[in-house]
Amino acid sequence: MALVKIYQKRIGYSNVTLIFNDSGVAVLVDTGVRGKLKALKMWFKQHNLNPADIQLIILTHTHYDHTGNLIGLQKITGAKVLVHKNEYENLKNGDTSIPKGQGKYAAWISGLGRKLWPRFASPKPLVADLINDNEFDLKNFGLDGKVISTPGHSAGSQSVLLGNTLIAGDTFVNMRNGRIFPPFADEPVLLLETWQKIFNLGIKVVYPGHGKKFTLEKAFPDFDKWRIKLAKRLT
Repeated sequence: MALVKIYQKRIGYSNVTLIFNDSGVAVLVDTGVRGKLKALKMWFKQHNLNPADIQLIILTHTHYDHTGNLIGLQKITGAKVLVHKNEYENLKNGDTSIPKGQGKYAAWISGLGRKLWPRFASPKPLVADLINDNEFDLKNFGLDGKVISTPGHSAGSQSVLLGNTLIAGDTFVNMRNGRIFPPFADEPVLLLETWQKIFNLGIKVVYPGHGKKFTLEKAFPDFDKWRIKLAKRLT
């Protein structure tokens, strides 16, 4: 396989990740907050990419801040769109629930949003071209890697695994206060189980859905902290 380059950019308040090889094949992971199509096109140009060079758009999940520019990008790139099977219908119907908050403040925000704006986190409807059942090999897109299921933040969360690097969506965040465990997660116990599986994969670098990339070891203290918090639900 050709040499792979990874670049990540904050679009709005979530990250978009660009993967491409020296053969000119490009893959995009997530699409950021809506209204940022022009910024994304300029970003592609900075890397000497035409929109048509992007052959695949991978959605780590279907929340609005990761799907905001999806329709516009799909139109200008002609790229295939890949979503996990557990969120295929969410994307198709444009209906994704607000994730549950973890911690008092996040739980209050989530609860209020679910009552007043239940469709706030929803994407604009789009029928995905490709569905990941559990693992999706990326060799047909020029990459020696795969998309793996990483549920917990949402039922259909998935991440891109390239060697010892993980592009994780909101399976991990990297907040300014040092928090790595996402403040919003539908199934926190399942997310901890996902983390444990990830720890066993030999991953060194994580590109999160929010915040800068970090070494996986940074997640260990949060894992221990949340395992204690959720101990009753783990037994």
